[in-house]
Amino acid sequence: MSHTYLFKGSDRLDRKRKGQIVAVDRESAKAKLYRRGVYVKRLRRRIFFDLFSRDLDFIHPRLPLEEVLWISRNLSSLLTSGIRLPEACELITDQRPGKRPARVMTKIRLDLEAGMGVGDAFVAQQHRLGNVPTAMIKAGEATGSLVATFKGIIDLCDAQIRLRKNLKRAVQYPLAVMSTTITVLLAMVFFVVPRFVDMYSQLNAKLPALTQFVVDLSITLTRQAWAFPTILGLLIVLMYLLRKIPTGRIITDNLFLKVPRLGALIHRSITTRSAATLSALLTAKVSMLDSLEMTGEASGNVVFQEAFLGIQNLIAQGESVTDSFSSIDELPLVFRDLAAVGDASGDLAGVLARYAADTEEDLKRDGEDFAKAIEPYLILGLGVIVGTAVIALYLPIFQLVTIVG
Repeated sequence: MSHTYLFKGSDRLDRKRKGQIVAVDRESAKAKLYRRGVYVKRLRRRIFFDLFSRDLDFIHPRLPLEEVLWISRNLSSLLTSGIRLPEACELITDQRPGKRPARVMTKIRLDLEAGMGVGDAFVAQQHRLGNVPTAMIKAGEATGSLVATFKGIIDLCDAQIRLRKNLKRAVQYPLAVMSTTITVLLAMVFFVVPRFVDMYSQLNAKLPALTQFVVDLSITLTRQAWAFPTILGLLIVLMYLLRKIPTGRIITDNLFLKVPRLGALIHRSITTRSAATLSALLTAKVSMLDSLEMTGEASGNVVFQEAFLGIQNLIAQGESVTDSFSSIDELPLVFRDLAAVGDASGDLAGVLARYAADTEEDLKRDGEDFAKAIEPYLILGLGVIVGTAVIALYLPIFQLVTIVG
């Protein structure tokens, strides 16, 4: 296990040097600094820094795509410069001491120094880096093209990050309007309506049905305010547990794909991501069967995962790539046609890569169109809810003015 140390010292020109470094123990830290020309005068371990920077592996052990992209870019640059892989891992570790990528790189470096192969060292961190990048690295080691493999991982991660951002951008505005509607409604129920209730109680008059409904709703919700966070927490836990059950995940994944307009956007996004993943794996010389399995896992949707597993089984039984893809109805028709074209031309990876690149811009436009299409309905819903509440609150005043007049 690596630790973070603060050091103070001087270099060969007697200039003061200070900073922090990651090492297995104090002696290793001193040795690393000595190799860099730093003579240590003081070395202190950052115990609390190490303690509170530990990530909770049981919650989410895998690194985000942004971190995998950062690691791949640094490794590609350092290896291109002629630096050996263990030293490259050490340099990356020192850039972010104590952070999750640094600990991953430290473990990989220690495995490499212990004599483990490059592919095996990265596969040992598969639970953090993901199946696809580690499989590509293992294949890149076998073909002697690690630098090109890291560049392929960079392109893949970069494309997937852009796809996720496009999808998030599409639903960001609707979620913001819905959150605003709920916030305004709760503010009226808990703060505005009670003031009107106190005023109306002095009139001793019968309230209109709409006003009475809003008043009763406010009283009920105010008295049981504890129920809101409880119900919300239970729904989140229920959804989390449902996603952990195979049957529940099948149900939710199918529902996501069937949401009007948004489901089609999600479907195209997964198709594009799957095409880019399969292309990257095949380009890295990963076998077709392994590539299909990992593409299904990387899709993040059970429907697509089962489809790629079905293709894998058909190819394993001796079917051609064209026939295997065409017999799976869960995949979109364009994906099956591309597989047939790629199989016929002998360049399946290239065809899928061009499709993913061409579709990315279309997905961005589709996301913007989705937000524009749903905007009028959201604004109308917000107006109806707030307007109804305001009318209900002021309706008794209008009646009173009419009676007095």
